[in-house]
Amino acid sequence: MTDAMRFADADDIAAFARVPIDERLAGRDLLAMLREQAMQDGNAPALLHLRDGVDVAASAAFSRRMLLEGVQAIVQALHRLGVKSGDVVASLLPNGPGAIAASLAAMAVGRLAPINLYLEDSQVGALLTTSGATVLMVPREVPEAIAGMLAALQTRQEGRTIETLVIDTSTLASAQQPAPEFAPRALSEHVALFHTGGTTGLPKFVPLTARNISAGAVISGFAYGYRAGERVLCAMPMFHVGGLFACSLFALAAGSEVVILGPLGYRGEGVVAALPNTISTLDLSVVVGPPTIMAQLAARPPERTRTRLRLFINGAAALPSVVGTRLSEATCVPVVEPWGLTEATLAVTCGPRDGRLRQGSVGLALPYCEVKAVRTDADGVAIGDCAADEIGVLTVRGPMVFDGYLGRATDQQPFFPEGWLDSGDLGRVDPDGFIWVTGRAKELIKRGGHGIDPSMIENALSAHPAVALAAAVGKPDAYAGELPVAYVELRPGRAPSAQELIDFAQARIPERAAVPKDVIVVPKLPITPIGKVHKQTLKLDITRRVTEQLVRALIGQAAELSISVEPHALYGLEVEVRVAPCFVAIVRDKLAELSFRSRVDPLEKDDPRMRAPH
Repeated sequence: MTDAMRFADADDIAAFARVPIDERLAGRDLLAMLREQAMQDGNAPALLHLRDGVDVAASAAFSRRMLLEGVQAIVQALHRLGVKSGDVVASLLPNGPGAIAASLAAMAVGRLAPINLYLEDSQVGALLTTSGATVLMVPREVPEAIAGMLAALQTRQEGRTIETLVIDTSTLASAQQPAPEFAPRALSEHVALFHTGGTTGLPKFVPLTARNISAGAVISGFAYGYRAGERVLCAMPMFHVGGLFACSLFALAAGSEVVILGPLGYRGEGVVAALPNTISTLDLSVVVGPPTIMAQLAARPPERTRTRLRLFINGAAALPSVVGTRLSEATCVPVVEPWGLTEATLAVTCGPRDGRLRQGSVGLALPYCEVKAVRTDADGVAIGDCAADEIGVLTVRGPMVFDGYLGRATDQQPFFPEGWLDSGDLGRVDPDGFIWVTGRAKELIKRGGHGIDPSMIENALSAHPAVALAAAVGKPDAYAGELPVAYVELRPGRAPSAQELIDFAQARIPERAAVPKDVIVVPKLPITPIGKVHKQTLKLDITRRVTEQLVRALIGQAAELSISVEPHALYGLEVEVRVAPCFVAIVRDKLAELSFRSRVDPLEKDDPRMRAPH
């Protein structure tokens, strides 16, 4: 365990990268790194667990020796179930010391496949089948938030040959017999399997090798300056690479102590409200969280004078630049916005924590990582590299990049020639090497064939003092295809009008076509389990609003009407409208003018979906 190297500029990155990555790894997988540390000082702190995420006085501490013993106990249990290299061990585990030990154990003997706890039981069942899991790890104590899903899943899985292993996630078990030496995995072996996507189609599984993960640990350790004697906060879900790797295992590999805020992290009751006090009381050094958490900390910052707090790391989604500025000014602590993706263990870029940050940029390509923007044709084929500051598709190459989706044909893999990974993000690289992500290729608002970056709208609205969070999506339009609209969550006690927010954004958006046509204020924006705004939900909502407005203009306010808008695997979404038989033809013709897929059917008198407006 050594002090972290300085990271102030590109020269520091180059200096670190002069030592080849394979020399730094020396054939070690992540577990071997942790074992070496325990051999040097087994009593060094590894984990601090706040069982309910709030009560500091009731926390439990675990040393590095205790962590390895906990891993060994679960390795023994997996061996008893016959797990061997190549077998998939799925996990449905909330956060906790036992979840970390179980994850390491699964990677030590087979392939770990963490599954999103907040999916429906049918979706979880499909993922278990697709992954080929032979063992499923479940928690001994089940949080109420996921109890229904687990109960339904258990019923659904009756009769299947998948084995179940119960894990006490709140603590670490002891091995039932003396622990033999851990046999390190070959760095070329696949040891983890993460699912990604799947909101509008089939999920993809991302196999990661031991080398991908170990390289990610080395790269992240440099980026964030993880070191011994520090405490790193983990409140992101451990079924995601951000929660399990970026702020847990990668921090542990560098010698830091990881603080776990209860089984549900930021989603736990009272956790966010208590966060400023938690940061100060526990003397945290590094805090990792999504934009929603950064915005709340900017409004209620922790007392900087009482802690060794040195770094905020934004994760999961793009951070509006104004939020990062507010938080850093309120705390005198830098806020870095790294960029990465599951397919590259999230370790790709980061702002220089010891140097001058460029707010809005995701920083520089980290050691051993290459990033460039490429031009593509209408079919998505790369046709050349972009010039400096020219926006294109961001591509990535390096030792942390995976080798392809599970079970997908070559033409379904996300690679350009020469091993460059297609990130799916649009962005540019400036003359100084700083990388700027300008949006998701699939999230562009397409107005009359012109692509509008939603982040332009979101950043403008986020600068308003009443706005806590903003998200822009495309509103279906018969003429333009899509028009920009924004959904806004306000700060408590604030109540600006929609027109005031539109005028405010208009003064700050350089592109006239990008000014939102409407601002819709909602109590809470829909958030995914990892802290991203769930834009698919907003897209369904705005489509429903547009549909109802158009249909009401044709049939009147008093007529019965049924509308459903649902995700569709092939078409993104599908709108189903039911109206009285006399209106079917005119409604069908009207909706046919819009780009979304729609069905219009007669609504019979005894149809339970028939309703008049409230």
